Amino acid sequence: MGDFDKSRKIAFLPGTSGIGKALAKNLAKAGYKILIGGAKLGEAKASVKEIQKAAGSACPFVEAMDMKGAAGAAKVIFFSMSGSQEEKKDLLQDLQSELKGKTIIDVTTAAYLKDESKWGQTSTTHMNQEALAVPAKWVRCWNTVFVGLLENPPPSDSPHNIIICGDDQNAVTDAKQLTDCLPGFKALYGGGLKYAKALDLLGPGWIVELDKNASNSMGSALAGWRFGL
Repeated sequence: MGDFDKSRKIAFLPGTSGIGKALAKNLAKAGYKILIGGAKLGEAKASVKEIQKAAGSACPFVEAMDMKGAAGAAKVIFFSMSGSQEEKKDLLQDLQSELKGKTIIDVTTAAYLKDESKWGQTSTTHMNQEALAVPAKWVRCWNTVFVGLLENPPPSDSPHNIIICGDDQNAVTDAKQLTDCLPGFKALYGGGLKYAKALDLLGPGWIVELDKNASNSMGSALAGWRFGL
């Protein structure tokens, strides 16, 4: 399959907190060029400093930008926005021209879990796809993983499997390559985007609360969901 071309820039919308910043930090350590999008440029710049410190000389390029700038300057985008579905819709519609035709790796958590009528009927990615309302190559992955797992990865000889769903083969390949390059993680193809709804149910809303506290009655909340497929 080969490796992801390190001359390509990867944008994070946003890359200032949570899973977005954690993935950006790990990919910077792996030697990729990173663009940190932020609703507030000051927060993006603070994240850049943190990433540069963590990655050291391994990081060839990391830059802070506003959301439009980051979305426009990269062809592969990690969409990691938290908040309500309406807030995500507003941002996506504001970025239509910047995101059209690009690979969007959706790592957001499900925003509809309080509405049980939607369980198994849709996915956050489908909702985001509809909100964007212009063609793009969507991929769903990483939404079932605790941020802490990226901060303390499992051993390489016992990797954590990341299930990837998507319809466009080139976009799926990008997502696989950007997973397999991280020590302690292995990409597994979970089928077309229609199966993304299953990933939403594997990463319910309480995963966020566990991740905030980073601990529970069983100890450190680092393991996330593990698949032996």
